[in-house]
Amino acid sequence: MGHSYTNLLYHIVFSTKERQPWLDPETSARLYEYLGGAIRSEGGASISLNGCADHIHMLAKLRQDKAVSDVLRAIAHFRS
Repeated sequence: MGHSYTNLLYHIVFSTKERQPWLDPETSARLYEYLGGAIRSEGGASISLNGCADHIHMLAKLRQDKAVSDVLRAIAHFRS
């Protein structure tokens, strides 16, 4: 019987509204924790989170049985 292997890595970028520079280091650290927990709650893994004052980059490994749009919707509604 054949087996398949997937390694789905996604580069996701979140920006602040109107690219306003309000992400200071303290806020960013809390936001990284939040996003990492949200990805884990969807069965994925946050590989890297970084950014600057107006946007954040996330490299995440997601499950093959979940649509990216569904995962991002769940992150938007995640409550830790």
